[in-house]
Amino acid sequence: MAATHRAERCRRQSGVSLIELMVAMVIGLFLMLGAVTVYNQSRTTYRASEGVARLQEVARLALDVMESDVRMANFWGLNSRADYIVNQVGDGETLPAEFSAAQGGRISSCGGAGSNWAIDLDAYLDGTNNSYGLACAAAFSGAASATSDVLVVKRADEVQAASLDVNRIYVQSSRVQGQLFVPACSSPGNVACIPAGYLPPVSQSRQLEVHAYYVATQSTMRNDVPSLRRKTIGNVNAAGFVGDEEIVAGVEDLQVRLGIDTNGDTNVDQYVNPGAVPAAARVVSATIWLRVRSEDRDFGHVDGNSYQYADMAAAFTPNDNYRRIVVSRTIQLRNTRI
Repeated sequence: MAATHRAERCRRQSGVSLIELMVAMVIGLFLMLGAVTVYNQSRTTYRASEGVARLQEVARLALDVMESDVRMANFWGLNSRADYIVNQVGDGETLPAEFSAAQGGRISSCGGAGSNWAIDLDAYLDGTNNSYGLACAAAFSGAASATSDVLVVKRADEVQAASLDVNRIYVQSSRVQGQLFVPACSSPGNVACIPAGYLPPVSQSRQLEVHAYYVATQSTMRNDVPSLRRKTIGNVNAAGFVGDEEIVAGVEDLQVRLGIDTNGDTNVDQYVNPGAVPAAARVVSATIWLRVRSEDRDFGHVDGNSYQYADMAAAFTPNDNYRRIVVSRTIQLRNTRI
């Protein structure tokens, strides 16, 4: 009996065989491989989702900035008729006596000599099509996109001026007319500081805003990341009349189509490209397309899409490792009533 018990205890205390050990190891390896595969797939999915969310965030920011600006185009304070504004002139017309020759050169700086670019208020929403097209240089030497549109917005500031800057252009407006001027003093409540014939209680002083949106092939922080930028007018008495600021990095292309009213009913009759607005038409809306690109490559992704939108002359097929999205928005102007 004792011998039998000892044999049974030995059998119970013996280890697994080599074959059993190898089978267990193989099963464990399969389980580990499955866990690692699930982890990698989850990480890839998370990284892709995060990248798309980042692209959407950039697109939303860019469109929000442009929309608030475009929606206010043709706003001149107490009226919305650019043709009622004295001292606004078109390309090739005589510079108003309100502005000196030196100021006129700066006013024309982005449109070329004699263009009256900043004070051509009839072109309150316009631009150039599939080219940079501005005479003023881009922020970085040779860095403006050669295929993107440029959108130019002109309007008065939303807020009345608390004090006047003697180096800036202002719009003095009443219910029936308005006038561009450079103030001689700083108080908008002093009749000596505003154009003759205007009284402060029944007219308003607002700074003239001129913005030109364009795409640069690099950004402020990185040379390999494109960006949406904006030209702004500033000191009319100094060489640096036109400033340049970055809206957001990651915008690779900007395309614009302008909705015009040709019969005076304030409804869109047709869409045209920037720079092709007929003289008798009024712009009442704008459709904007943005192509947004990730800042860094995702080597697990290949963008083989063919992008074709707006009036692009040819489809864009990148075949690279950047992620992209195209977004668009149609914006109705508030100040289109005659």
